[in-house]
Amino acid sequence: MQGQITLSKKERHYQFVYLILMLLAALIFLGIIFLKGFESPFSSSDMISIQTLDQKSKFDQQQKIVQPLMDSTFTQISKLTDEAPQPFEENNIRYGINDIANSFENAGVADLRKQAYPQIAQFYKMYFDDKKLISKKSENIKIFEKQFQDCSIGFKEKKDQLIQRENALKSRNE
Repeated sequence: MQGQITLSKKERHYQFVYLILMLLAALIFLGIIFLKGFESPFSSSDMISIQTLDQKSKFDQQQKIVQPLMDSTFTQISKLTDEAPQPFEENNIRYGINDIANSFENAGVADLRKQAYPQIAQFYKMYFDDKKLISKKSENIKIFEKQFQDCSIGFKEKKDQLIQRENALKSRNE
């Protein structure tokens, strides 16, 4: 009969620690072998943050250029009255709207906020079209009022002539 070898508690404890250390050593060794060729994601995070800051800086610079144009175009549109705008005013407003819409086309900015500027230009265009529509309707109202006054005057003259004819006929018949 063969005798079984039994380990004491202390030996089992040492054997467990030894196996754990061997497992950790194997993991580290294999990790070094397999992950040696991979680039660390942490090394590019600094580069990404620098690029993001650069894009924000470019956006801010372009925004400083576009802001006075936006303000002046809005002011020009707001100043329009019920009268039709002069052709040079209309051209200035149209150029301003187009400049706002295309302000970030060639700027090389990847910031998502640049998408707001074509929308702002679209709003300005709608506002300008509404102002022009108001001026046309006001002009039509003035024309209709003048035509109504002319018609009323003509009607009153015809009525006076008719009354005079009736009076002349009555005076002949009497």
